[in-house]
Amino acid sequence: TEARPRVPRHRHTMRILAPAAFLLALHAPCALAACATSSEPWRGVLYDIDQKITLEEGPSGGSTYVPFADGAGVHLYADANLVAEADDNSFSSHTAVHEYIHLLQQAMLAGEITNTTVGPVPLKATSTSADRFKCINKCGVPAVFCEKSPEVLEALPDTMKLLDRTTYVIWYPHSEDGNEPCTDTDAKKVEILEEVYGSTCANGKVITPDFMRNENHLVAEGDAEYWALKLVDDTNVFSLFDGAAYWEGKIRDGKEGCSIPGDAKFDVKSGSGAHVDAVIEAYEDAGAPRCADNPIGEIAYQFFLDWCVENNIACTQAEQFNVWTQARLLGWCGAFEATYGKTWGEYVCAMEAADAYDVDTGCVAADVPCIACSGAGCVGAASEDSDDNAAPPA
Repeated sequence: TEARPRVPRHRHTMRILAPAAFLLALHAPCALAACATSSEPWRGVLYDIDQKITLEEGPSGGSTYVPFADGAGVHLYADANLVAEADDNSFSSHTAVHEYIHLLQQAMLAGEITNTTVGPVPLKATSTSADRFKCINKCGVPAVFCEKSPEVLEALPDTMKLLDRTTYVIWYPHSEDGNEPCTDTDAKKVEILEEVYGSTCANGKVITPDFMRNENHLVAEGDAEYWALKLVDDTNVFSLFDGAAYWEGKIRDGKEGCSIPGDAKFDVKSGSGAHVDAVIEAYEDAGAPRCADNPIGEIAYQFFLDWCVENNIACTQAEQFNVWTQARLLGWCGAFEATYGKTWGEYVCAMEAADAYDVDTGCVAADVPCIACSGAGCVGAASEDSDDNAAPPA
């Protein structure tokens, strides 16, 4: 068996606030000079930290995004058994970049980031730290994890430094044998909340959850993992870790887990959270739970990259960022076509018909559903192209 899976692989949980959280988020100081954790959005954020620090969700990394707040957080798990660099061990630094990319995706969909050519964006005066990236290690994980993740994030190109507040990499002990569980978690989760967002959680903005309906969950996962691994390689922080080989291994594993080529269940449709969940459920019902959201997004993104080369389309991260920023205005399909010159349906059908995927040779591009543009920013959504079942991730 390959050693690669020993590196913690996280089923991504891109945490957004529940509808009530958005409606109650305030652009004013919380009461009583402390974070108002009895109300949203901070109740939801504290709950999210609790789920991570107590391993209630299992060792599943994620990101917590509060629009226009004074800090942002990504959650990772450190395995104390893996403290030596190897070609398959970046101390989960690539996962830190993956989750950071998810923060950027959400900020673009929310309209918080509208220009992706201006990095590094200065940190605002209310940022909870003067450092762009900072580590939180309340649970005593091995120091190397806390050292390497900020080093890698700091080494990213300026085009990636688009948030105006500190991003915290928050570490928790893994559940594998050899790791000591975190103690005194009730106190520590509050400490984490206040370190990231400030002792009063002063800032956050009223915003409806509609903006996350513009997310293409299929692309979100593949985009984040591919570019995270490529960017980590480009930083030259590691001498042994090989992000390109790691990606290739994930594609091999993903295709095996999803029985690609030749499985009609791999019908991604619009790429919405609902449609990706339907694919996952179809594989689970067939006794193939390995075909989960991350592998689905990754093998679909590999085809996207190959398709771009075949069609002489520029598909750099700059173009991908352009799709994320424009989706809130044009809808995902409008932004995709405006950026790449081809429709979402053309991409999906090319993938389904390709010999290396062989999902559905009868796919018709015009019949592939699209995610409806949602929110006050929409100016070019076409209702006949909409997917009324698209929904934000849980």
